[in-house]
Amino acid sequence: MKAGIVQKIFRDHFYDYRSKHGLSADERWAAWNILTCRTPQQGYHVDACPAGHYRVVLNNSCKHRSCPQCGLTETELWLERRRLQALACKYFHVLFNISHDLHVIWRWNRKLFTGLLLRAAWHSLRELLGDCRWLGALPGAIGVFQSRDDEMREHCHLHFIVTAGGLDPQGRWQEAAGEFLLPTPVLGSKFRGKFLAYLREGFRNVTLRGKTKSKDQVLVPPAGMSVQQCFNLFNKLGRLRWHADIEPAYSHADGVYKYVGRYLRRGPISEKRIVGYDGDTVTIAYAHAQKHKAGSFRLGAAAFIGRLVSHVPAKGTHLVRAYGLFHPNCRVKLNLARAQLAQPAYEPLTDLPYAHELVLRLFPDWEAKFCPHCGALLQTVYESNRPKAPPVRMAA
Repeated sequence: MKAGIVQKIFRDHFYDYRSKHGLSADERWAAWNILTCRTPQQGYHVDACPAGHYRVVLNNSCKHRSCPQCGLTETELWLERRRLQALACKYFHVLFNISHDLHVIWRWNRKLFTGLLLRAAWHSLRELLGDCRWLGALPGAIGVFQSRDDEMREHCHLHFIVTAGGLDPQGRWQEAAGEFLLPTPVLGSKFRGKFLAYLREGFRNVTLRGKTKSKDQVLVPPAGMSVQQCFNLFNKLGRLRWHADIEPAYSHADGVYKYVGRYLRRGPISEKRIVGYDGDTVTIAYAHAQKHKAGSFRLGAAAFIGRLVSHVPAKGTHLVRAYGLFHPNCRVKLNLARAQLAQPAYEPLTDLPYAHELVLRLFPDWEAKFCPHCGALLQTVYESNRPKAPPVRMAA
């Protein structure tokens, strides 16, 4: 459907939903931004022709990462950085899944849980790939956390983009053998042990070295569960098999980056997937990759809003992290690998392109950014201050 359909659904039903359901501060902030995106409440900016022929006043976007109308230019900028940093080698797409029994702990500890999950996955990859039986080298990796499936239900999992090679302790580039990276049962078992150990440690008030943790470093047991009950759950899950899937190697990273780039911004659902809205019911299209079929499902407007806001990340949560050769502190090792792959040294993207340039790269025929008189590219000459917080009471 047309752009802004999610905003329309929120305008029609959010205030009724809010009166019946409790919302966290992060969820209220996300909802307010979705409701006011590209309205005067977000401020405005002025685009003008460099020659003075034309001037237009436009409302600002909210730029919230859960807003489906925003994030296009930020995603394209992220992809541009990844393309510049990419190594000229094959890449593996690794997926880590966890039991749905752990979702209740994630709901109460979103930021810390996400960090522990990403850390456990990377430490598992690093230890196994550092073993001479598999690769014996340090690879580069990008990890992305995702909390939902195609129907916006809770499904916490990770996507990792891993280079099919790395630097060994002597600084030599080692290529992965053929289409093989790691045996998935070994990776799943290692990941299970790491993550459950980190969760147990997360519930303790002191570190292994005896230092007292700050409040945001300690996991909180969910309502109705004690710490011991959480530990009992971990013991139960430790006896089950955990799945880690490794897809066949890709010849380059661009396609995988584009795939995971869809989950960085614009909320848990693309507006293109909403194929119907009659004022009360939302019809959403989906494609089941494993069953190779497409279909649609329906949600009441209140259920749709509930699922969308339930995936709003906690403030300060990093959903994407760089590891190994791609970590900012490994610039020397990255350039050493690039030299052996006949690539120039990596230079970070410092001269950032204007949003206009990024949009025109995606939509070269878009006429709204050109002067109607001389055809020159419009430039932003003024921007009002954006709000830093929603009003204490959001008017209905």
